[in-house]
Amino acid sequence: MSFGPLAVAIAVTVLAIGLILLANSGRAPRTGEVAPNLAPPASNDEMESKRLNKTLTWALAVSAFMAVGLPIYFATELGRQSAFEEKFLEESVHRGEELFVEDGTSGHGFGCAGCHGAGAVGGVATFNEARSGVTVAWAAPSLNDVFYRYSRDEVRYWLVYGRQGTPMPAWGVEVGGPANDQELDDLMNYLESIQITQQEALAQVDPRVAEEVLKVRDVDRIFVDAIESQQLTIAEIEEAPAVAAILGNLVRAADSETNTPAGELTQLIANAPNGLDTDRDGLSDDDEAKVTRLLDDAADRLGRDTLGTTNIRIELDPLNSFSELNSLGEPTRDLQTVRNVAAALRAERGAVSPVAANQESILAGAQAGLEALLENQAAAKFQVDFQNIAERSFDDDLETASRAYGLYSAYCARCHTSGWSAGLPFTVEPGSGALGPSLRDGRTIVQFPDADDHVDFIINGSDNGIGYGTNGIGRGWMPGFGAVLTEEDIRLIVDYERGL
Repeated sequence: MSFGPLAVAIAVTVLAIGLILLANSGRAPRTGEVAPNLAPPASNDEMESKRLNKTLTWALAVSAFMAVGLPIYFATELGRQSAFEEKFLEESVHRGEELFVEDGTSGHGFGCAGCHGAGAVGGVATFNEARSGVTVAWAAPSLNDVFYRYSRDEVRYWLVYGRQGTPMPAWGVEVGGPANDQELDDLMNYLESIQITQQEALAQVDPRVAEEVLKVRDVDRIFVDAIESQQLTIAEIEEAPAVAAILGNLVRAADSETNTPAGELTQLIANAPNGLDTDRDGLSDDDEAKVTRLLDDAADRLGRDTLGTTNIRIELDPLNSFSELNSLGEPTRDLQTVRNVAAALRAERGAVSPVAANQESILAGAQAGLEALLENQAAAKFQVDFQNIAERSFDDDLETASRAYGLYSAYCARCHTSGWSAGLPFTVEPGSGALGPSLRDGRTIVQFPDADDHVDFIINGSDNGIGYGTNGIGRGWMPGFGAVLTEEDIRLIVDYERGL
């Protein structure tokens, strides 16, 4: 139990009594009474008897209260303030978690987890790669270790201003975003609360290095997958008008202005039940057979059994009210099943109709993207010659050269290699420059004549307005990696970069 509130209550009570006594002492004397300043003074015998003892007793009591109460209040007040700070931070973290996790449809989320992954472990964001026009899975960094790389002010900067040319938008209200200062504080407090330990961060190094080296060795398959995906996109664009027409015949709404009737499935649902309903599931026996026939015919015409995540073919049994399971694997009444399918097909139609209406321009862009992929494959700018790296910078040590490249690619390429975040098919020469400057053609040696200065820069990063290397002025954009990489690994990165 905290004695702080009790001490405050006692102090307030004593103060109130004192004010009452003070107020009473100023009242006018009763009729016939002599004012104290006009009355004869009390004798020493009167003053030094019970009156003096009473006054001294009260003085001792008040002094004792102050001597005991104030230290107690002081001691408990610190704990009370500390508990309040902890609770305030806890509530802030909870609000920040909501901002991070929820996607904004509820009105108070930013949907950060959609790109950075649940728990901020890193993820991907759908994005249009600028040079090719191809829609890619853009690599979004992990944020559960971000405070090992950036200070709190630097993290706030990226939240406020975003990163132009990437899926990361500007969130700060000062640049037109939705996040005020408190929301940014809440979000950062949440991120701080989920930071992994330094040991866990160091344990991630080897797997990340191995992944980057494997990607280079597996580049042919990665390119084939990217080209096939783009070819599939082109095929879907070419089919869009036919798909939109088939879905329209099923699920479109009636349009009185153009005298367009509702789709057959839409009409059937609106009129249900229409006839004998043996299993009392909301659909007549005839309508159940008709639904099955309509959807089978649509699947045959589309040449597929699914659209997106929607299963087109369903089998309705007039003797079973729950012929199908919903997307959660739960039994669903047949009428609701048909409604769910119709809603999903309506959403698919809404997505494909704009493509059908603008097929020519969209198709041209997709074909240009395919040509760009084929050109990238032929140019092979993404190729990494580990043997050449070993000869140039690591005394023919192929294993060390591979690790040095993997470290650079995992921790530096996002900012210093153009196209890295979009994936290997869109990546050009390592060190070509992106958000950060190019590192090629001896640029790092010009900036850092002394390799030890280069090492220190990677360990500590840059600070806004603070110089580095030769005539370099920091902006706080370059993170420090000293907390997540060993000095030995950082020196491998330095040797690799100085050999580009």
